[in-house]
Amino acid sequence: MLTAQRIAPGYLADVYQKESNRLQAGEALQKMWARRPDLWKDDSEHARIIANRLGWIGVLDRMRAEAPSLQDLARDVKDSGVRDIVLLGMGGSSLAAEVFALIFPAPSGRRFFVLDSTDPTAILEVERSIDLAHSLFIVASKSGKTIETLSQFFYFHHRLTQAGVRPVGRSFLAITDRGSYLDRLADEYNFRRTFRNPGDIGGRYSALSYFGLVPAALWGVDVCGVLDSAIEMRSACGPDGEAEANPALQLGSLLGAAARRGADKLVLLGTPKLMPLGSWIEQLVGESTGKEERGIVPLAGDVAPPLDVLARGCVTAALLLEGDNQAVLEPILGALEQRGASFLEIRLKTPAQLGAEFFKWETATALAGASLAIDPFDEPNVQESKDNTARILEAFESSGEMPFGSPRLAQSGIELYADGAVRGSISTLQLTAALRTFFSERRLDDYLAILAYVARDAGNGAELDAVRAALAERLSLPVLLGYGPRYMHSLGQLFKGGPASGMFLMITSEKPEDLHIPGAKYTFGQLEMAQALGDLQSLGRLGKPVLRLHLSDGVPVGLSSLRRAIDQVLSASRSAI
Repeated sequence: MLTAQRIAPGYLADVYQKESNRLQAGEALQKMWARRPDLWKDDSEHARIIANRLGWIGVLDRMRAEAPSLQDLARDVKDSGVRDIVLLGMGGSSLAAEVFALIFPAPSGRRFFVLDSTDPTAILEVERSIDLAHSLFIVASKSGKTIETLSQFFYFHHRLTQAGVRPVGRSFLAITDRGSYLDRLADEYNFRRTFRNPGDIGGRYSALSYFGLVPAALWGVDVCGVLDSAIEMRSACGPDGEAEANPALQLGSLLGAAARRGADKLVLLGTPKLMPLGSWIEQLVGESTGKEERGIVPLAGDVAPPLDVLARGCVTAALLLEGDNQAVLEPILGALEQRGASFLEIRLKTPAQLGAEFFKWETATALAGASLAIDPFDEPNVQESKDNTARILEAFESSGEMPFGSPRLAQSGIELYADGAVRGSISTLQLTAALRTFFSERRLDDYLAILAYVARDAGNGAELDAVRAALAERLSLPVLLGYGPRYMHSLGQLFKGGPASGMFLMITSEKPEDLHIPGAKYTFGQLEMAQALGDLQSLGRLGKPVLRLHLSDGVPVGLSSLRRAIDQVLSASRSAI
């Protein structure tokens, strides 16, 4: 049975229908199923990229045939005494697995950890939570050379060796492309198993390949059921059925039409158990469409923007699971309908229907890319931050210094750095004045992104969610929250290549403990700082308005001070900010 979807285009009804008609007239679905790059771009360079990124359409049948063997692997792993599964991966290599682990019930005696951070506090938290001798580490990287993932691998391999775990290679499993550096590394270190993913699938479209399904099977998910739902959805989304009943065409038409009209924010709300799906959709839509100074800005998380924000320049997607608490969402949807706002409802009967939603959103996002005349399969602005990080680390290895710059002010354990586009407009009399003048530069259709290079734990999350909610309410803006470097692999492309409507508040911090990376001349804390500064340089070069707040007294004290300062700023009249 398919998931239920209801589109309520509201004030976008006319442009929605026109965009659906335009995609049908251009035979968009026929071209997609025929793997024709000219649906998106005509030039040879984009055609080469696109032709090597459409494997997700046909991979379902191969994965369905291999699903029983994945479940056999899961039984073998369980029988060998593994109790803790740790996924080392970033972006598309980890987010689908995280969705499965957070939505499906935990099997008895098994725990699942996703480590997509270089923050030493986050790494230590995982290490201190697991039993090294009874853990399996999934090392996941399409390219096989992701710096975060490889650094984590070398760290945990060293810790297992120190702990006397033998043979240490049996504690690792790899998912990567054939012939990658990780593929060779897995052979050299005698990994328990290597899954070589089809090379024609990009990271954010890999949920229903080995990257999503191997961790899911190890978590005890019925991957056969997940894939059956995806295959059913593929039939419904294909070119042979009635367009009016095609859920991907409906969704893609709405997203594309809204963005072309200027309603380029996609707010993802969900019942409690489905909230994790929003983070996966966020990276899929943001990284796929955010380029050439246009795109769709997705917002996921537990904090819903105020109703007046949802009704202005946004499409709201409500993700509902049968039997889950819908008390918060139903009034919001009713109010949006009364206001003639644009929204959609997606209802799942069981978690197994995640497979259907993965495939539908992949197809709809690709169609939205066609609407926007962009290539949804490349990421032209991602490499610059990586190159900046590499240069910073290379210089650090020689000089022992990071390019911190000079703080404009230091107060209450917070150092404020403001350069580039905001340097001349920010008051530096005190922290509250600096924040007030920064926020006063906002425009009606802007969004604010909080980029936090701190551990993604409950305590930090509560503080940052409170800040996010207060800012959204008082500034009447959509506010995103991204943890660094995690966000660089999901929304980094959007921030740099998408619409010029973003304001950025970057948070870095001193670390109470740091960890050496075996074989490197820098620590995890230094790597994380280099990544933050590298992304800061990229945002600055592009003229983006960005403030960096460094928590010099550590995260707990710094976040509390920041929250008080922001509360003080927001307590002023709305006209003052």
